[in-house]
Amino acid sequence: MRLSGEAFQALRKAIHELCGLVIGEDKRYLITSRLEPVLRQHALPSYDALAAALGGANSMPLRDQVVESITTKETSFNRDGHPFEELRRSIVPALAGRLRERRASTRLADPGARIWCSAVATGQEAYSVAMAVADFLASRPGLGLTLDDFPILATDVSQASLAIAREGRYTAADVARGVPPAQRDRYFRPMGDAWAIDDRLRRAIEFRRLNLNHPLPSLGTFDLVLCRNVLIYFDEGHRRRLCQGLHRALIPGGFLMIGAAESLFGITDTFTPVRMGGTIVHIRS
Repeated sequence: MRLSGEAFQALRKAIHELCGLVIGEDKRYLITSRLEPVLRQHALPSYDALAAALGGANSMPLRDQVVESITTKETSFNRDGHPFEELRRSIVPALAGRLRERRASTRLADPGARIWCSAVATGQEAYSVAMAVADFLASRPGLGLTLDDFPILATDVSQASLAIAREGRYTAADVARGVPPAQRDRYFRPMGDAWAIDDRLRRAIEFRRLNLNHPLPSLGTFDLVLCRNVLIYFDEGHRRRLCQGLHRALIPGGFLMIGAAESLFGITDTFTPVRMGGTIVHIRS
């Protein structure tokens, strides 16, 4: 089906308004490859008709489906390797130390070292974080801490992706792509031709829908936020607003982890980049 120049521009604008995603002039194929099934399902005769329908008064289900179809779901367990190695080696130990200090200095209830995975797709990142925490705790049984002391909030704009994440069931290829055999045997159980996440890890994570293109709701404060491979899809204005929200969401001295190809330079000066092993972590001022 032909995508006219007018429809391409209208759909680029609509997608940007819906989820903040910037579709480049050279990315016409993203529109045609991902939205043509939406046209067929809604019996729309053209991309121009889709653009017009998105502006209708009763278009919310259609808008949601366009967002579901267009947003990137590329993810894997322990993606890029070194960030999760650093979680186990230094970041989670630092969170544990801070948590114990807080609890020793006050009688008030402490919610734990809260972690937010802000664009979790089908859940692999959140489960990778939970495995890193569990690995550390297994190596330090005398700390008196459990997974419950590291509650994880995992959010994404896609309801379909979140449904997969909540189920916690992945193909053998998904698991082999990023999970070492030792972690697989410890945190997964075979289920037919797939692998299911251990219930201990599933209980440690709350999955919730959240559109990072919208003003962030009150989520409380966090000790660690992962916002990896998100900023590269937003324009500069959206990046600035999102970084402001992430700054508010972190406690002073909290850790922010972004993608390896991303930078906060020229976007915000409210974080201090620090090299930890093979990764850069941004410390909230």
